[in-house]
Amino acid sequence: MAKSQSNLSQLKDFLLYLGSVKGDLSNITAPPFVLSPKSVTEIPASWAEHHDLFLQPAREDDPARRALLVLKNFLCSLKRQVYTEDASDGNGDAGDTGVKKPLNAFLGELFLGNFDGSDGSTTQLICEQMSHHPPVTACVLYNKSHGISSSGYVAQETTFSPTTGVKVKQIGHVIIRDEAHRESHLMTLPTLAIKGLLTGRLHAELEGTCYISSSSGYLATINFQGRGVLGVAEKNSLHAKISHIRDNGKAVFNVSGQWNDRLTITDSANGRELDDFCVDDVPITNLRIKPLEEQSPWESRKAWCKVVDGISAGDMGIVIDEKNLIENAQRDMRAAEKRAGIEWPRLFFQNPVGGSQEFALLAKAIPDEAARGLDEDRTGGVWKFIGIDPAEALLSDGVYHRSLEPTGQVENG
Repeated sequence: MAKSQSNLSQLKDFLLYLGSVKGDLSNITAPPFVLSPKSVTEIPASWAEHHDLFLQPAREDDPARRALLVLKNFLCSLKRQVYTEDASDGNGDAGDTGVKKPLNAFLGELFLGNFDGSDGSTTQLICEQMSHHPPVTACVLYNKSHGISSSGYVAQETTFSPTTGVKVKQIGHVIIRDEAHRESHLMTLPTLAIKGLLTGRLHAELEGTCYISSSSGYLATINFQGRGVLGVAEKNSLHAKISHIRDNGKAVFNVSGQWNDRLTITDSANGRELDDFCVDDVPITNLRIKPLEEQSPWESRKAWCKVVDGISAGDMGIVIDEKNLIENAQRDMRAAEKRAGIEWPRLFFQNPVGGSQEFALLAKAIPDEAARGLDEDRTGGVWKFIGIDPAEALLSDGVYHRSLEPTGQVENG
């Protein structure tokens, strides 16, 4: 009881502080009990955690069904994205254990791992922090055996209002490529709202409309709706439809339910139920990562291990001291780069001149003009994966930024 009251007191003080800050809040440090023991660079791993589902489009002959599988994987990944600490505790009534603020990643931070398929194939995960101000994370997942990949980037803009809570606008996109069918799917991202701050019982809602535009001509439109002020709508609700752009928006499939609970898929032509499932029942494949002692200092879990210890112990002093070691060093590195007139070298992603032709072609089918733009100023660029062969050469070497560490120290050996 005493700990709960202390947490609530800290939260109220934190909210008063947020109310005094103008502009983007993405890099604010929250109290330890609000922090997730994971970095923001770990979140994109959820795109392929339902690994068999992630691979299924490559094995499906029908383009409408492929579009449906891409949509299903996206919807099933949402709970794991939002509830970064414990996705099993994501029913909206999780109190102060369900919704946690991920650690702010530093420029150059990496999160690397593999998903091992039941068929012996492997999906490689590469996440890299491309920018700290604004915070931008890029990610790629690729499975060479099945010829399927997912790559994209997202910037987060965080705002706070005493009445509406914290809102995290996700700016960016993901492109899923299916080489077997020479097909690609452009996915935009919803806005995340954290509510219940004034009561200390935090829960998440997703808001707005996002789209998945497929090169086959199918378009998924996903509308998110949370519980309103009067409580008329069910929490975490969504309705999605898949239509073909040449068929005047007529739905082929409909999906309805709650993104953190149960979803129902129906055939729009005859109303027949095709699937009804709980997202928690969709099998998850654990990500395989190197042991901590084998990781580079630039990898998330190695870099933040002492901060995570402080979060676990509820010790704000450890959290602040260990975060300051990295963050102060990062500020010094940025100042040194500015004096030298150089830019931090990115490893696995580049910012090509001329934007993305693939994005422009796929975005044409999206009816929302705002979602058709790249917003380069807000994402620090248009981040494109360097390719499998160059990436695997870097991974094989395993040495990133040579002997330099995120704390500014020079690694021995």
